[in-house]
Amino acid sequence: MSNYKSGIWAGAVIFLLALFLFVLSLQYSYSSALGPGPGFFPTWLSAILMALAIWYMYDSVKGKNASSESWPTGRSLKHILFIVISLVLFVIIFSLFGFLLAGVIFLAMLFYKEYKWYTTLLMSVGITVFIYWLFNTILKVYLPLGGILF
Repeated sequence: MSNYKSGIWAGAVIFLLALFLFVLSLQYSYSSALGPGPGFFPTWLSAILMALAIWYMYDSVKGKNASSESWPTGRSLKHILFIVISLVLFVIIFSLFGFLLAGVIFLAMLFYKEYKWYTTLLMSVGITVFIYWLFNTILKVYLPLGGILF
């Protein structure tokens, strides 16, 4: 497959995903008495993603997105698969044990190659606790502590 066609296909898939999310976001109220409602950000983000997908397809037609690789191989593919597997594990651990444990494990998996073990542990715990505090205290969006255990 030529780079021209692969860019159009990628843009089309992203556009369809954004369109689907846009339609779903219309089910939520756009505004509330206090300001933006639960549909505000999903509506705008999906609309922006649709615009970017169209822009990407346009650039692909003009040849600006040409790449020598049609699919990631070797080390690049390993990095992508590692991140995807980490995300899947995060979702599984999150549903079983809650945000705190899932967040620490997920970040530790991402940081362990770049930092020493104690730095990885400190950053993973610190970032996860900070995000948990931010959402529960400031934003009033309660993240679950645990699924099966709590």
